Order: sequence, then structure tokens, then C-alpha cells
Amino acid sequence: MNRPALPWIVASLLLMLGLVVLGLRIGSYATSYSFVWQTLTHYNPQDPAQLVLLELRLPRILLALLAGGSLAFSGYLMQAMVNNPLADPYLLGTASGGSLGAILAYSLLPVLTVGGFYLPPLFALAGALGTTLVVVAVGSRRGQILPAQLLLAGVALGSLTTAIGGVFTFLSATQERLRSVTFWAAGSFERAGWAVLPYPALLLAAALLLFGFVQKDLNILLLGEERAQALGVHVARTRWLLLLTASALTGCVVALCGPVGFVGLMVPHLTRWLLGVTGRANMLFCALLGANFLLACDLLARVLYPPAGLPVGLVTALFGVPFFVYLLRNKG
Repeated sequence: MNRPALPWIVASLLLMLGLVVLGLRIGSYATSYSFVWQTLTHYNPQDPAQLVLLELRLPRILLALLAGGSLAFSGYLMQAMVNNPLADPYLLGTASGGSLGAILAYSLLPVLTVGGFYLPPLFALAGALGTTLVVVAVGSRRGQILPAQLLLAGVALGSLTTAIGGVFTFLSATQERLRSVTFWAAGSFERAGWAVLPYPALLLAAALLLFGFVQKDLNILLLGEERAQALGVHVARTRWLLLLTASALTGCVVALCGPVGFVGLMVPHLTRWLLGVTGRANMLFCALLGANFLLACDLLARVLYPPAGLPVGLVTALFGVPFFVYLLRNKG
């Protein structure tokens, strides 16, 4: 049974506001709420403390929000695509393929920006899409996706791309390149900046807008492939659309933030638990919930190991692994 979504959406937005303000306060040195308000309303670029808030902390917070929303929505789409609660960008190999693409960019390209375009997200997108295509090909038979076979293929190919990425990391040409790859592979938002924020923002906005028009088809697809076809859904075209969108979202996030796991697995489940399976606002709420979850994990990482903070991927794993075990034991 679907539940009213508006109270949950309002609560998510209020929580997001609180986390953003808290994130602006937490860092190498603590600030007051009054100082945060003064910075936002009367910004003085000559003040080093205000400069840190708006040029370092705020972009990091916004990137965490966009990455969390993108990964959560990507997981929502993948679980709808294969109608399996264990599907997510990491278990299907999408994130591992994106990681390999980004590692190749960091390791091999002489320059990372050409004509104003930051190249690692493009390489990550290609890697994510290519890996997912191979996984879908191996996990399908006669045009029909076999969920168990798909997941096993994703785990196997994900391990292979991770190993290849490790080889290129080990063979990085210079110490600076090696530091770049190692820092990225830890999973964090330290490289956030205003220049990279438009990439995930535009992708997430476009994906939410696109699937706002075809949400009915996604809900019907949950009934199974044969029933969906009988009700007029073009199953193959819808799944391709899901595949391309989820790969683009995941590839962009992996390129900018590194591997951050389990967000796409957990958040869609929490969304359906709170709002129901076919709620009209599920996609929007899933993105908001994912954004809040990943920002909260980043804040926790910064609190546990100040001032630099732990890699956020370690914190999400602390929540994600028990949740995955719970799914295995209780969902069959």
C-alpha cells in the first residue's frame, strides 16, 4: 500500500538543510552558526575563513548530495530493470567498469581537461556502460534477463575490471599520477569544486525528469516481463533506457568521487518501505534520501577522523554490508 509522500519529502528537505549547515560548520576548524549565516549573506572573499566555507566546504557538500542522489536513483532504476532487490550499480559491475574507465583516464591521459571538458567522467561513463552491456549479455538468454545469472555475471566481471584497474594503478607513470589514482580510489569528495558540479547535477536532473514521464511503465515492469508486454509496455526499449541512464549516473559519480558502495542497494529499499512499491513520488524521494544518507556518511567520516576524514566508502560499507546480509537472509 502506498503512503502519503509529501510529509516525507518535506522532512527530507528539512533534514538536508540541517545537514548542509552542519557540514559548513565541521572541518579543520569549527565555526559558529552565526558565522555560517554571515558568510552566506555577506560573503567577503578576502576573509580566509569565509573563503574556505564557500570554496571548499560548500562544493564538497553539494557533490556529496548529488552523488548520493545519483547512486540511489541508479540503484532504483537497476532494481526495476531486473526486478531483483539485490541489484545495484556495484553488484552488476557498473561501478567497477566506471572505476576502470576513470583509472585509465588518470593513468594514461597526458591532460585531464580538453576544450573545457573534464575527461575522467567520459571515460568512466564508457567503462560503466561497456561493462553493464557485457553483464546483461551474459545474464540474458533469448532476450530475457535471468536475475540470478545477471548478478553472478556482475560479480565476476566486477572482480575482473577491479583487477585490471589495480594493474594500471600499480603501473602509474609518475608519483603524482599514483597519488591521484590512490586518492580517487579511496572514495571521497575532497576534489569537489564548482567546475565539476554541473556534470552530476545536469545528469541527475535530466534522469529524474525523463523517468517522471515513464514512471507508469516502471511500475508495470515490476509485475514481470510477460505481464508488462501484455499491458503494452515496450520492455526491451524501457530496459535499454534504464540501462543507459543508470550507467551514466554511476559513471559520472565514480569518476568524480571514486567507489562509494551500497547507496544504490539500501536507499531504494528504504524508499519502498516508507512510501510503498509504486508511489508516484518514489523516484524523487529516493534521490533525496540518497543525498541525505551520503552527506550524513561524509559528515560522520569527517568526525571520526578529523580533519581529513575517513574515505566515505568505508563508512557506507559499515551500513551496507549488514543490510546486504539482512536481504540475503530475509528476501531469499
